Amino acid sequence: MKHSLEPAFTAGLSIFEKSCGYCGARFRVLASHVPDHDQPEDYACPECGKRYETEALQEPEVQLLHGRTDGKHDRYQETMF
Repeated sequence: MKHSLEPAFTAGLSIFEKSCGYCGARFRVLASHVPDHDQPEDYACPECGKRYETEALQEPEVQLLHGRTDGKHDRYQETMF
């Protein structure tokens, strides 16, 4: 008789690319997932620091693909308005 052991959960990884809405940099985001354990996690554009949010188990890893395209060198700053 065969017995198969099923894991209590199946972990996963989502990989997606994003362009920064502030500086135009392009980056890849790698986020780990576990069903019923994901939570809101922040990650930042590696060029200007603009913050984004996704659902993940822990803070996502970010890899720069192409640098900023706006010709500036400043950092993004949140405003209260």
